[in-house]
Amino acid sequence: MQSLFDKLYRKAERVITSDTALAALLDKVFLKIGESSEVFYRFQDNLLALVRMMRSWMSGAYRQISLRAIIAVVATLIYFVNPLDVIPDFIPVVGAIDDILILGYLIKMVNKEIERFITWEQTRQSQ
Repeated sequence: MQSLFDKLYRKAERVITSDTALAALLDKVFLKIGESSEVFYRFQDNLLALVRMMRSWMSGAYRQISLRAIIAVVATLIYFVNPLDVIPDFIPVVGAIDDILILGYLIKMVNKEIERFITWEQTRQSQ
């Protein structure tokens, strides 16, 4: 299992250096959320905020997040969009369990970052 996380971490480091690769990943996340909104309902708002945060980070508009958090988010999103992860997504109901667990852990881990981003976003919208 550790080697899986090592691979995801290394891949995340590569993805964040390419706007194209990061944009493609975020598009896949957005599509998967839309396709399975009932499964990821509890996380949907936070996942969408993460996608917006990553897009803002990628554009340079939002940089109030640590590189460590960026890599953790990207590594988790890479895992999330991979249909052949620990429990393959094509297995009905059960296939989403590992995604739910890892997303729940990520959201708990970066919750303060998400809250800070949403506050930043609301401040920009009110200006």
